[in-house]
Amino acid sequence: MKLKTNLLIILIFTWTLLITGCQTNGSPEELKKEAGAEEIEKGDNGEAFPDHEALQKVEKEIVLDRWEPLQLIIPAIELELQVLSDHHTYDQEEIGTEPWKFSSEDYNRWINKLMPLLDEGPVHYQFSALPGTENGNVVIAGHSPGPWYFFHDLDLLESGDDIILETGDYRFVYEVQWQEIVDKYDWSLLFDTDYPALTFQTCYPKDYAGYDHPERLIIRARLDEVYLPPE
Repeated sequence: MKLKTNLLIILIFTWTLLITGCQTNGSPEELKKEAGAEEIEKGDNGEAFPDHEALQKVEKEIVLDRWEPLQLIIPAIELELQVLSDHHTYDQEEIGTEPWKFSSEDYNRWINKLMPLLDEGPVHYQFSALPGTENGNVVIAGHSPGPWYFFHDLDLLESGDDIILETGDYRFVYEVQWQEIVDKYDWSLLFDTDYPALTFQTCYPKDYAGYDHPERLIIRARLDEVYLPPE
């Protein structure tokens, strides 16, 4: 009888995990800190970041030809995270540059290597553009549900909000244009653009009770200015 009771408890616990999926106890704010999101330090004027007017604007064309570590900063939702790259997940010269055209085998191999990266932080897709002043679409994907909550608050962004991508040499300031909810298999908004763009992709709804989110939230921003980073 005791054995049957123990088995029943285990089954109930396992079923609870399955139906709750990624949901965990604790507020998004607490879990974002546990996941590595940095608390943004405010300056003497109470602002999270120096006014761009205080930074030196870069007037020349900027073209990055190789991956560099990126720092993502979104003042409106007080988010600062390191961006990772999926450049080790597949060989572009061997199988191409468009995952939506991969064979099932290549696609599954890419996904299996991509998922552990997404557990660590937002990931830049290597098939997309690098930050710069040339036309192209910088695409970054990240988890919105727990236990990570990296992109949990992206839906709070409004048109005109700043998004900052910072390398060791430059601060690229993008301005949010719009957000859209699409089917999870819709890749079209990740394709190249005819202007310097930044696109975020995350699972939707963010509080979905399960792993297989049916849709994706897309945030599109446009490059506004490039500055030298603050010292």
